[in-house]
Amino acid sequence: MTTHAGPGPSLAPASGAAGGKLILLGEHAVVHGEPAIAAALSSGIRVTIVPREDDLRTVDGEPAGDARLARAIAIAADRLGLGSERGFDTAIEGDLPEAVGLGSSASLSVALVRALAAASGASLSGDALAEAAHAVEGAFHGTPSGVDVTTVLHGGLGWYEVGPPRRWEAIVPAKAIDLVVVVADRRHDTGRTVGSLRERATAHPGLYRPLFRAIGELVREARSAIEAGDRERLGEAMTLDHGLLRACGVSTPALDTAVEEALGKGALGAKLTGGGGGGAIVALSADDAERLAARLDRPGRPAFPLRVPAR
Repeated sequence: MTTHAGPGPSLAPASGAAGGKLILLGEHAVVHGEPAIAAALSSGIRVTIVPREDDLRTVDGEPAGDARLARAIAIAADRLGLGSERGFDTAIEGDLPEAVGLGSSASLSVALVRALAAASGASLSGDALAEAAHAVEGAFHGTPSGVDVTTVLHGGLGWYEVGPPRRWEAIVPAKAIDLVVVVADRRHDTGRTVGSLRERATAHPGLYRPLFRAIGELVREARSAIEAGDRERLGEAMTLDHGLLRACGVSTPALDTAVEEALGKGALGAKLTGGGGGGAIVALSADDAERLAARLDRPGRPAFPLRVPAR
């Protein structure tokens, strides 16, 4: 982290916002060099920066209760050239469920960098914004693949490879993709889940490398299906992907139950989405996503429809 001799640029009240993301296929394997397909969400997070007259950096007027959030704010401020003498308050609001695999950390990271850039009058290029947001997300997840921040910044549906360099390529579906997201399990710690799988894969590469390669092949098959408008083939790839993620040890009984229920109620495919170890599933609707969402929604387990439009 860069150390600044002075307080850096002055600040003015400003806000920044960003949406979330949904990984359709490829989570976890993407960390190990395989591709992933992800879609941006309209739900997201807004960050508002208000200057303080002292050198404190607060959240809603109080010291940050989460050490990771405090570190994220410090990293973002450093990237914007703000010395430690420059204090400000950070207010965070939004409609994106937290810690369930829908990119809340990436959304917060991008929104925070945008807000501080606006507050300090900085003009960031697309690459500079991306690199700053990737660095901030590291405060939450250690060494993330980058798919979350990249998807948030690009929007739409796309193909991602971790690289280096990172690669994003837009995917245009031949037919609209109607999905249902179900927040099926307790909050989870993505960094811990990813790190645990990384340790197991390092210790037993002969067991896990074939699983990651198989997930990569499903991602390639899914892209072909999306571009051909073959929903049944896409759904089958999604369900097979869940089976492989379950074999990797990142699913939970609650996620497995939600997947089986979605399939039993007519979904063409279903799988966990995000880091696993809790969180959400995504189901591919055969026709009416709103009706499938209503069938899957229940108290304490919300479900909502999402459409990825066709070309």
